[in-house]
Amino acid sequence: MRRTNYGIDAPGIVRNMFFMGAGSLLLMLPAVFGFWPGRPLGVILAALLMLCAAYFLGQGCLMLYSSLVGKLNEREYLLDLISWKGAERVLDVGCGHGLMLVGAATRLTEGRSVGIDLWQSADQADNRPDAALNNARIEGVEKGIEVYTADMRQLPFSNESFDVVVSHWAVHNLRKAGERAGALAEMARVLKPAGHLVLADIEHHAEYAAGLAKLGLIHIRYVGDSWGTAIMAAVSFGRFCPTAIVARKAPASVSVS
Repeated sequence: MRRTNYGIDAPGIVRNMFFMGAGSLLLMLPAVFGFWPGRPLGVILAALLMLCAAYFLGQGCLMLYSSLVGKLNEREYLLDLISWKGAERVLDVGCGHGLMLVGAATRLTEGRSVGIDLWQSADQADNRPDAALNNARIEGVEKGIEVYTADMRQLPFSNESFDVVVSHWAVHNLRKAGERAGALAEMARVLKPAGHLVLADIEHHAEYAAGLAKLGLIHIRYVGDSWGTAIMAAVSFGRFCPTAIVARKAPASVSVS
C-alpha cells in the first residue's frame, strides 16, 4: 500500500543540522579520550561540543518530526476550523507536495481544490507538481484538484473566485516585506466575500495580522499548538515559530472602514 509523502521542509537546513551535530560529536571524542585527559580545557571543550551536538541533532530530529508527522496533524486541525459544505472552491498558495491542497480536497464533494507553487527544492525536498498529484491519487481525490505553476505575488485568478484560501509555510520564503504584503493582497483579492483564509507560517505573524486587517479582513485570530510552538521557538532562538492566522473576508453587505 502506497503512502503519501508530503516532503521534508527546508531539506538543506535539516541536512546541515545533522552534519553539524555529527561533526560536534566527532570533535568531542579527542577531547574526551585522547588529547587532554584530566585537563580543565579538555573537560570544558568536551562539554561545549556535547551541548552543540545535542542542540544540532535535536533540531534536526524536531524538524524531521514536524515534516513527517507534525504538519499532518496540524493540517487536520486547521482544516477542521472551517465549516465545510463540500462545494467550496479552494486555493492553496505554495502547495508544494499538496499537504493542504489534498487535505481540503478530501472535504469536498462538488468543489475544486487548486494549488499553485514555483516548485523550489530549497523550500521542500523533491518539490514538483507530480508530487502533489501523486499524493492526491493515493488519497483518492485526484479528480478534485488542479495544480499550476504560478507566483503568489501575482495569482492568475479573477477577483473573488475562491471560497477558501489556505497557505502553509510558504509566504515567509518571500524575503522582502513588500513582497509578502503583495502576496497577502493577492490572497484577499481572490477570496470571495465571507470567505475563509488560513495562513500558517513560521515567522512574520504580527506582520501578517496587521496586513490582513488593512486589507479589510475580519475575525483575525491566532491558532495553533501553544506549547509545541513555544518549544520550537525556544530551541531555535525565536527563528522557527509555527503559528497559524485565520480570518474571514467581510461579507459583501458589510462595509469595513
